[in-house]
Amino acid sequence: MPTVSMTIIIRKAQPSDTARLAEIFLESRRLGFYWLDPERFQLEDFERQTQGEVVWVAECNGELAGFISVEEEDAFIHHLFVAPGYQRSGIGRRLLQSLRTWLPTPYTLKCLTKNKRARAFYKKNNWRIVGEGRSGTGAYLVLVFGSLTPKTKQNPPPGLGEA
Repeated sequence: MPTVSMTIIIRKAQPSDTARLAEIFLESRRLGFYWLDPERFQLEDFERQTQGEVVWVAECNGELAGFISVEEEDAFIHHLFVAPGYQRSGIGRRLLQSLRTWLPTPYTLKCLTKNKRARAFYKKNNWRIVGEGRSGTGAYLVLVFGSLTPKTKQNPPPGLGEA
C-alpha cells in the first residue's frame, strides 16, 4: 500500500522484474476487466504479450508498482497497468510522462470501451479519441496523445518541378 511520502522511480524493466510484473498484469486485469471471465487471464500472459516491446516500470519505495509496455516503432502503448494497491496515486501518469524522455509523440493506444476508469484517466491526461474498433475482449476506443500531423507531399524547390 502506498505511504503518504512515496519515492517513485521510473526505470527500464530488468529480467529480474518479470515475475512481479506478471503478477501485476494478472491482478490488474482480473480486477479491472470485471465484465470478462477472470480465468481467461493467466500469469504467463505478461511475457507473451510484451515480447519485443520496451517495458518501463514504476518503483515506489523499492517495490514494483506498475509498468508500461510500448511498441517503439509505432509509439503504440500496448499496456499500462498499475498494481491494485497503488492505483489512483499518480503512478500511471508518471509512467506516461516518462515516455517524453525517449519517445517522440504522438502516442496511440486502445482502451476498452467498458473500462470507464481507464477512459476517465486518459481523458484527464489529455488523450483524444480518434477511432474505435472491436477485439476479442470487446469494443475499444483508439486514443492519441500529441499532434497527429498527416504526412504531406513536400513541394520541390523552385525550378525543380516534377517531370
